[in-house]
Amino acid sequence: MAPVTPRNLIGPRREADAVVAAIASAFAAELAIEDADGRMLRGERAPAGARFPVTLDGVPAGWVSGAPPAEAVASLLAHLLSKESERKALGAEVLHLYREVNLIYSFSEKLTALLDLDRVAQLTLEEARHLIPASDGALMLLDEPAGVLAPVAGFGGVLPHLPGIVRGEGVIGAVASSGIAEIVNDLDADPRRIREGTGIRALLCAPLRVGERVIGVIALGSATPAAYTAAELKLLNTLALQTATAIENARLFERTIHAAREREALLAANKEMEVARAGFERELELAARIQADLFPPAMPSLAGYDLAARNRPARRCGGDYYDALPIADADGGARMLLCVADVSGKGMPAALLMSHMQATLRALLGVCRSLPALATQASDLLFASSAANKYVTAAFLDLDLASGSGRYVSAGHVDSLLLKADGDAVHLGSTGAPLGLLPPGLPYEETEVSIAPGDCLVLYSDGVADARNDRGEEFGDERVADLLVDSRTLPAAAIVERLFDAIDRFAAEAPQFDDITVLVLRRATV
Repeated sequence: MAPVTPRNLIGPRREADAVVAAIASAFAAELAIEDADGRMLRGERAPAGARFPVTLDGVPAGWVSGAPPAEAVASLLAHLLSKESERKALGAEVLHLYREVNLIYSFSEKLTALLDLDRVAQLTLEEARHLIPASDGALMLLDEPAGVLAPVAGFGGVLPHLPGIVRGEGVIGAVASSGIAEIVNDLDADPRRIREGTGIRALLCAPLRVGERVIGVIALGSATPAAYTAAELKLLNTLALQTATAIENARLFERTIHAAREREALLAANKEMEVARAGFERELELAARIQADLFPPAMPSLAGYDLAARNRPARRCGGDYYDALPIADADGGARMLLCVADVSGKGMPAALLMSHMQATLRALLGVCRSLPALATQASDLLFASSAANKYVTAAFLDLDLASGSGRYVSAGHVDSLLLKADGDAVHLGSTGAPLGLLPPGLPYEETEVSIAPGDCLVLYSDGVADARNDRGEEFGDERVADLLVDSRTLPAAAIVERLFDAIDRFAAEAPQFDDITVLVLRRATV
């Protein structure tokens, strides 16, 4: 912008020139006006008389010579020069503010279009460098839990390469702690200078604030002595305010995108799980049907005996097993093997071991000469083919149907009950270890039993006595024995039904605790 001089005021068709001419005419005086370099602006030569300076801010900007009105004209021109200088300064300030506002508005538009944190930081530093002279700059974000500032964008050789600045340490750390922008034009003399680097002489720093929370800082530095102004600090504060909002928006966008991706991954995983679950349900249903087919489709009809059995697994597939198998007798007599078994564990693993147990038992039935030998062989085979923590408890009865005499082996199974016609209850206890639990060669003992007319034999799994109600109480062996004694004269199927009904009433809404299996053999009275 051109400097304000008398030449700006004196000249043809200018108001000041007309005023000077009117004064000269009124006083009939000849006036000469020249600039500071001696060039004549009015009049052709300096008239006789005093010579008076025209000053602007105390500095001569020209001269007025001539008759007595010359002093008044000099004072008038000085006043007009001052007013013109103020007008031009105001215009320059308004123009500067307009350009500044326009730049900030443009910056705001650019920020609005950005949702990437790194690009927001880089754009902010580019705009700040364009508006404020600086050799170094950095935008640092605060790790709030750790209280450490780390640069995410920068320019120059010092500020962008500073190690993590602890909140409250140094000038930059102090701004992050207080949330108040600062100018330090003599950084070497500031006692807080501990982390800002030795290559910076002056520093301008503003906080990135979101509400009352400081999320980082913008720092501009000069490697040469500089005199940053309050106006520049205000400008940097304005940029920082807009940038903080843009950074929060970018972070929110990143979190939203991350959440959307996680949600998509979760939905995809859930879909895969649903597909897998549907497949597993189909396989489980198939396994349950296959397992159901392993049980006898119907209990055999035995002359002079009433036989019934029932199994209810705690899960879709269970680990209990019952069977009634005819035994070939060399003497031509009719014999029957009755069995109730309970595999350790529940669910599919137990069901698989149960099917293995059934296949083993049927394979050995025709080749083992005695019930203890059958139990020993079954235990050895299961031990060799199953995991160390898998075993089977079982109760076997080899019954001569004609005489009612039999041999009983219990491989670690719960007691069976022989209900005599006179009301006595005989407990048949264990005669050996569970099948598959111990190394091969373990012998089993047998117990001789006699089922007379009117007697009733009940084999069952531990799920009967272990059934629980919603208070955690067990149905118990005593309730089992009392109910069976009271029911001994009923048909076998009715005894089974009555026992299951009693368990269900006791358990009420509590889920079934274990697989439940009951086999009842009742000999008819003569």
